[in-house]
Amino acid sequence: MKTGFQAWRALAKSCLLCVALGCLHFSGSRGEKPDFFDTNAANQNLAKSRQVRNVDITPVPVDCELSSWSSWTVCDPCQKKRYRHAYLLRPSQFHGELCDYSDKEVEDCVTSRPCRKVQCEGFVCAQTGRCVNRRLLCNGDNDCGDQSDEANCRRIYKKCQHGMEQYWAIGNLASGINLFTNTLEGPVLDHRYYGGGCSPHYILNTKFRKPYNVEGYTPQTQGNYQFALTEYESYSDFESNVTEKETSKSSFKFGFKIISKFEFGFKEDSNKGRHYISRLKRFSHTKSKFLHARSVLEVAHYKLKSRNLMLHYEFLQRVKSLPLEYSYGEYRDLLRDFGTHFITEAVLGGIYEYTLIMNKDIMEQGDYTFDNISACVGKQFQIGGAISKVYLKLGVSEKKCNDILNEIKDRNKRNTMVEDLVVLVRGGTSEYITTLAYRELPTAELMREWGDAVQYNPAIIQIKAEPLYELVTAADFAYSSTVKQNIKKTLEEFQMEVSSCHCAPCQGNGVPVLKGSRCDCICPAGFQGIACEITHRKDIPIDGKWSCWSDWSACSGGHKTRQRQCNNPLPQKGGRPCSGPASETLNC
Repeated sequence: MKTGFQAWRALAKSCLLCVALGCLHFSGSRGEKPDFFDTNAANQNLAKSRQVRNVDITPVPVDCELSSWSSWTVCDPCQKKRYRHAYLLRPSQFHGELCDYSDKEVEDCVTSRPCRKVQCEGFVCAQTGRCVNRRLLCNGDNDCGDQSDEANCRRIYKKCQHGMEQYWAIGNLASGINLFTNTLEGPVLDHRYYGGGCSPHYILNTKFRKPYNVEGYTPQTQGNYQFALTEYESYSDFESNVTEKETSKSSFKFGFKIISKFEFGFKEDSNKGRHYISRLKRFSHTKSKFLHARSVLEVAHYKLKSRNLMLHYEFLQRVKSLPLEYSYGEYRDLLRDFGTHFITEAVLGGIYEYTLIMNKDIMEQGDYTFDNISACVGKQFQIGGAISKVYLKLGVSEKKCNDILNEIKDRNKRNTMVEDLVVLVRGGTSEYITTLAYRELPTAELMREWGDAVQYNPAIIQIKAEPLYELVTAADFAYSSTVKQNIKKTLEEFQMEVSSCHCAPCQGNGVPVLKGSRCDCICPAGFQGIACEITHRKDIPIDGKWSCWSDWSACSGGHKTRQRQCNNPLPQKGGRPCSGPASETLNC
């Protein structure tokens, strides 16, 4: 945490930097460009095309700042420790000083208060503390998770004599999931625990063993890899219908409950996310048109049991080590390590989508229409070549289709109708397929190879989830109602603390991303620098972004409200206003 002297020093340093920048007229960003702002091929090509770059405002470094310490909790009767914590007030940005010290403290203490524990009527596992039925002892399975149930056995009575496979992606399905960042975290369920069950489940002539926690794992028949084509006349239409859904974090209003299944998006600051956002953001506020194609392949449907779940021993021990008096620092670490929710239902498979970005003026000059392009790329995928009779049915000549397909292949040249092809593939692990997919339009052969890869390495593409606190029950935890309420309270505070609304605005419609206590900018192609401040583009319209939500008001008349403002940044030079509500109201 900053002392008064440190705060004064940071202010003085910022002022000196501003003076230096004003005198020297620097035309670049401050210092070396770090690895996490390394641009993709699209940025590098644009950099080569112009030697001189315009520099907007070189940003002043923003130092990370934590709050003062909270007061110590009372001494916890079970842990014999007391706790205090600090909040992130301001993340570091633009090469500012990091908060490279802990945001919580723990110390030993003494108390005479009693500690109540759950009584186990079975076998207490030596290291994990798990309580298992005695009938599971010496059965050849690691039911405890530490092998103590198989120790000191005179004889092992193996119930499963033949080896069986694990369900595809079953490890990921047992993980906690952070729905504020779209990331899988540590394991919360034990899907290697079978409870003595040994009935084989056959899928494609392969025997699988069904975990105790799983109610259903239903294979799905592979489809015909049909693409759904959608046309968008502007970037704003494309962004609101496609991009925001791909990268969106879930929004919760009613105790963080989720009513139905929703698509599990990708992480913004992953390599895939950065590439996708950077390539597409380049075309904001242009006259480009967008043709979006999407194919979804479902491999299996998964469903979790609704009660009596076997928790993973790591998660079990962490929850048992939490203090009973609320301490945000300790409970926040639980969410950081194990996520905010757990998966109750899921669709496993793959999604293959690509977006053709076309220059509206050149389209009109060449007398091309959306229908022409949709028909030609669709038939190119289905038949893999030119058949005159097919094109006649489409109402477009074979020559015109060939011209369109050549435009797509030659899209890296100047003055072509097709400005870019942006691909996003989820599911499968073949490096060959991924490399090919990002280079050209999909063919039937490529899709079959991708489908085979997805079959054995599916992604989680849709989920239904419950808040993590629903795993805290009286069967496992003595003070379950207290701990459950504490986790629920932590979720509300954690959601605010990890939001990128705390970041200063990036320039040129860059996307700010909060990573721990540091903010990064994902720059559109054609922009560089720590704040996306270096570009040859002039007078770019700047879209508005929301500030953080205010605290909830006091409950009045059975309702409470909160507000936010579209000023981070304000819309400028004809940029779009923020989408979504400026206020929310809940019953209380």
